[in-house]
Amino acid sequence: MRRRVVKAGAAWAARVMPQVPLRPPGTILNEDAAYIALRELGKSQTPIGCWKVRAALQAAGIVASEATAGRLLRSLDLHGLTHALGSKGRVLTEKGHRHLAALEHAHRQHSYHHDLLQAVRAETVEDVRDLLTARRAVEAETARLAALRATPKEIRQIEQAVRRHIQEMRRQGNRLDHNRAIHRLIAKASRSRILQAVVNVILQEEYLQEIQTHIQRAADGVVPEDHLLVLRAIKGRQPDKAAEAMRAHIDRLIRVVQSYRVSAKRRAGRRTAMGAGTPPP
Repeated sequence: MRRRVVKAGAAWAARVMPQVPLRPPGTILNEDAAYIALRELGKSQTPIGCWKVRAALQAAGIVASEATAGRLLRSLDLHGLTHALGSKGRVLTEKGHRHLAALEHAHRQHSYHHDLLQAVRAETVEDVRDLLTARRAVEAETARLAALRATPKEIRQIEQAVRRHIQEMRRQGNRLDHNRAIHRLIAKASRSRILQAVVNVILQEEYLQEIQTHIQRAADGVVPEDHLLVLRAIKGRQPDKAAEAMRAHIDRLIRVVQSYRVSAKRRAGRRTAMGAGTPPP
């Protein structure tokens, strides 16, 4: 799962990070090294030289010689991001300050995204319950907006996904992609890029979906018809009812998870009591 999280974070960063080429072909310089050099220059009130940049690179785990640091700084000069002040060293140019600010912003965004990906890695029943509580708030709003904004084509797609899911469940199956498709289509129809992104991040965690499905089966709490109520409200252009139906749907899942957690604790307690009353061999 960690591999999926790292890949997802890397793909996101590739879309967000400013794509300014900072290394000529054939050199060993890379974007990480350039960012560290720019950051070191941005922190300094006075010009700095190769030795200071080399020390910053090594502190970040990048092995570099003073000559390598010099090539990096010359590359930054060529892109107008730094300016040499003779033997005193280099300073950031106005363009360099702007570029560093953009990189810092992208790094913060990447960090926030990584934190979110880590947060949705449900590993316990309590984690599943907490994630469902977050989903209730987000998806009630996507359902409300979908009732206002969905096109006829999008409504048909949601309806087809709901019918497929119900048919699958009645055949004693439970393909996760059918359930996820419903929620993703509703999020897409909401026309909110932010809400859609949050829903997609949560739903991409197959481990979470598998745990939730196992718990629902164990507690006999799978009710695919809940989606019909959401669908009818969206088709009827009733935003408040759509939000209410989605909240009720996820509330049911939360109750199932909660009851499973309580019953699991009781089972564990009974096993402990039975073990305590067993005489030693």
